[in-house]
Amino acid sequence: MDESVQELVCQSRRGDAAAFAQLIARYERTALAIAYAACGCADLAAEAVQEAFFRAWQRLGSLRDVARFEPWLAQIVQRSAVDQRRSASRQPVARLSESHTDPRQPPDPSAELTIRESSDRIREALAALDSLSRTAIVLRYYEGLPIKRIAELLESTPAAIDMRLMRARQELKRMLNPAPAPAR
Repeated sequence: MDESVQELVCQSRRGDAAAFAQLIARYERTALAIAYAACGCADLAAEAVQEAFFRAWQRLGSLRDVARFEPWLAQIVQRSAVDQRRSASRQPVARLSESHTDPRQPPDPSAELTIRESSDRIREALAALDSLSRTAIVLRYYEGLPIKRIAELLESTPAAIDMRLMRARQELKRMLNPAPAPAR
């Protein structure tokens, strides 16, 4: 963690809301990725992140080592997302693709259906992974974070994250491309 982040954390601990707003701006995307990986729904993830930042603001005094802010925040986000998922009576379907956006061309229903089906298959496959693997996959491939940073956020080693990503990719490949049934 760089010194500017540590300084922002120290300022925030002294009650500086502007410093905490800078921390929010810096970590919001990563927090959303962690929350989405935990709950599988963009709306629930957004609510979880909002709640997590509120909890972090309230609990900054309990953070023993300001250099550990990122993994500390990641844990709060993870717990908040799990809480949101549990409390949701009905989970809306999250879409990984955007809806039709070109007003000059009519939407192609078959293309939209194909995209929707692919998104559903990917979402279901991601949901079948364990929480840590799902989070690592989302942080790496949706957020583009380097393995070293993911390891710091998840309080692991880069080698362990690399191995987890390899196994998760194999599992996703198996789920998304099932072997054909043997011929009779």
